[in-house]
Amino acid sequence: MKKIIILLTTLFVSLSSQATLITVELNQNTYQVGDVLTANFIISEIEDDASALQRMLSGFGFDVSWNNMMIEYSAVRFGDKLDAAPGFSVQSPINLMANSLTLSETSYSWSDELFAVQNGLSRFLLASVDFNVVGAGNGLGSLDLSNVVLWDDFNIDFSDINSRNKEYSVTSATPIDVPEPSSMVLMLMGFIFLVRKKIMS
Repeated sequence: MKKIIILLTTLFVSLSSQATLITVELNQNTYQVGDVLTANFIISEIEDDASALQRMLSGFGFDVSWNNMMIEYSAVRFGDKLDAAPGFSVQSPINLMANSLTLSETSYSWSDELFAVQNGLSRFLLASVDFNVVGAGNGLGSLDLSNVVLWDDFNIDFSDINSRNKEYSVTSATPIDVPEPSSMVLMLMGFIFLVRKKIMS
């Protein structure tokens, strides 16, 4: 009996649990007013099911919030790993307030169709959101994730989910124009240099 208990304990301890991770990747880290900030929401480190196989993601939902003094929502695009059979997913961006957005997608594809597009992937895109940079604010802003929910092809919620917010900065309220020297001034300086050189020789 002791051997069975030790064996089961060893088996359960050796099965490591990993947290599925949702991260935000930006197209750049520093912006100016007038730029477009693109935030890609990536899923990675997808947890395994009871038989130690990677779970197939069938749906997600999460809230994104931001400082509306710096950026404003422009557009959203969803990834293609849940829409395995085109037209069999429901994508819904819902603008809750001026500074937050709820993104969700539910796939109605069969398990084998999800398996065909997700199997072996260590990470993939859930959605991309474009924001217009409208002000410098205090110079530093962040995109914050909350209420993250993921479920698999059997409609079972993922048990362990971590999410990481992303910071960005806006360097100036308006792009700074650097004056260019006039071509006439440059030509005049070159002409003076040639005349001086001729006089010296």
